[in-house]
Amino acid sequence: MTASASLIDEDLHVGWFIPTSGDTTAYGDREASIPPSMELFERVARAAEAAGLEYALVPVQTACWEAWITCAMVAAKTERLTMLVAARPGLIAPTVMAKMIATFDQLSGGRVAINLIAGGGHAELAADGIYVDHDERYAIMDETVALMKRTWTEPGPVTHHGNHFDVDGALVRPRPLQQPHPPFFLGGISDAAQEVCARHADVYLYWGDTPRNIAERIAAARRRAEHYGRLGSLRFGMRLQVIVRDTEAEAWEAADALIAHASDGQRRMISTMWEQSEANTRMKELTEAEGYRIAPHLWSGVSTVRPGAGVCVVGTPDQVADTLLEFVEVGCTHFCLSGYPHDEAATRFGREVLPRLRAGFAGAAARAPLPVSSR
Repeated sequence: MTASASLIDEDLHVGWFIPTSGDTTAYGDREASIPPSMELFERVARAAEAAGLEYALVPVQTACWEAWITCAMVAAKTERLTMLVAARPGLIAPTVMAKMIATFDQLSGGRVAINLIAGGGHAELAADGIYVDHDERYAIMDETVALMKRTWTEPGPVTHHGNHFDVDGALVRPRPLQQPHPPFFLGGISDAAQEVCARHADVYLYWGDTPRNIAERIAAARRRAEHYGRLGSLRFGMRLQVIVRDTEAEAWEAADALIAHASDGQRRMISTMWEQSEANTRMKELTEAEGYRIAPHLWSGVSTVRPGAGVCVVGTPDQVADTLLEFVEVGCTHFCLSGYPHDEAATRFGREVLPRLRAGFAGAAARAPLPVSSR
């Protein structure tokens, strides 16, 4: 499998999420919680793979188990699932990270992609010894990715003297299996994040919002990408949660039940987390909608009980598929999804929604062909 023929072509790509801080069927209900374990991670990954999903996002956060080791263990337990590992430039030397990624790529048969993470909150970053400000972290990310790409693609040793790293005669072996290298995903919405995305990302993975707002963000991202000659190389996608039931009433009941047991203390804690993340700030803004309903089938309630991407698509299989297709219509080809509990939700989505989504995507592509990658 090569990068140009896998996650960054013009087709529909759907992935899932592995909950490495544990799973639940109701936030705040101790009896409903499922603690993190290898058994849980493998069960979710296998369910996603069996459901026909292509990749699995493994997150980075204090409560989560370590992403690189988890991804390696899960990759060994699956056959086709690509691991989208969260990478935080600044914690690992670029040449070492390049070697880790290339080794993972070779040993897994090309089943790795990189999710670039700058970090969201001062306290969490300080706990890892990172004290640089928001924009500087993205500058470190930019230099890290540029240097890794050089070590993967240039024929000889690489020497680099930049603002954050000095490297003399770096030679990374093995080279990646995917050519020219595994794909990069990025999901921030700050100006600094948009700039790194335009320069380096293969997939711009937005957290949930309305299709209209996402259309505006895509238009702006395309203008930046065009400035760097990368308009045809940048894909767009959505990181969303899904709650699928046989009837709409049942789906909304499940959504309400998911957060009904959360305490006021938990909600206050979540409201103060990741204060340096503009994407997370946007999630908080979306919770101000009445009943957390930001659109007929888009619900922000989960953002009150967890940090990060908390917008859910709620409804019947047809309603969920149709809502996802609204994002296709504005330019999205990628969907990184999750639901509760994650193994059962993956199975339900693969059985009841994915066929509808694929059929609708094929129809949308026939009406308005998406741009073909220039890579």
